Amino acid sequence: MNIAYPRLATFAICLCLLSGLNAQDSAVMKAPESVKDKDSFHIFLLIGGSNMTGKVTFPKADKKTDSRIFVLNSDNAWKSADEIQKFQDKTSDLDNAGPGISFGKAMLQNARNDEIIGIINCASPNSEIKSWAKGSELYNKAVEKVKLAQKCGILKGILWHQGEMDAKGADLKAYGENTAKLINDLREDLAPEQKISPLPFVGGKLFSYPFDKEVDIFKDFNDNLDKTYEEIDRHGLVETKGLKVKGDNALFDNDSMIELGRRYAESMSYLYGKRKEEKKKK
Repeated sequence: MNIAYPRLATFAICLCLLSGLNAQDSAVMKAPESVKDKDSFHIFLLIGGSNMTGKVTFPKADKKTDSRIFVLNSDNAWKSADEIQKFQDKTSDLDNAGPGISFGKAMLQNARNDEIIGIINCASPNSEIKSWAKGSELYNKAVEKVKLAQKCGILKGILWHQGEMDAKGADLKAYGENTAKLINDLREDLAPEQKISPLPFVGGKLFSYPFDKEVDIFKDFNDNLDKTYEEIDRHGLVETKGLKVKGDNALFDNDSMIELGRRYAESMSYLYGKRKEEKKKK
């Protein structure tokens, strides 16, 4: 009796199992080469609707800070903001940034020299609040990407801007409840150890129409956000007064998107107890 065949079969099975394990191990997100310490790589998740996904162009890259900001692209590779901005007219990586780069720039103003910012933008244009419920495709994708990133960095906070698709004729009470649940679910899935001091979560109001307009169509929605976030621990809610939109829609223009990122950074910095140093008077 030839026992070689069973041995060969066993060997083949082992190879298949090893191949499967290697495939699982390959789902690893590599940190940028400039990251020397996991604790110094601060990651932020951006989620929501159209105003979190807008393509923002910059007049000129600031090499002093942009080389310390990285944006995760669709291939799960980190691209430096410096590189993205150099080729902003020829790259699709900027499509994944939204207000993230201006947010990162502002965050670095009060950061240590060794800190590096990682932006993961999983926002989806024209998405409704129900499409972000736990178990949905958008929710699962965001959680999956962040968990991969947490192997090479530290999740420091979540930025959320959404509501244009729900604002008109929405059940405001239900929207508030769904928002609170989303925040709790994300915190439990991504930072369950932070119970006493939960993971910072910063939301944003919709466009506030100027006072010369007869009706501010988002006033009730924004007022409801104020009430909703009052019940949320360690939160921020960004005001949008003074920002401008493109034409008659609710999408912020380029300069306003950049300013929106700065306002998110101001709110996030406040939650971490960081203050911008005042310049000494000469």
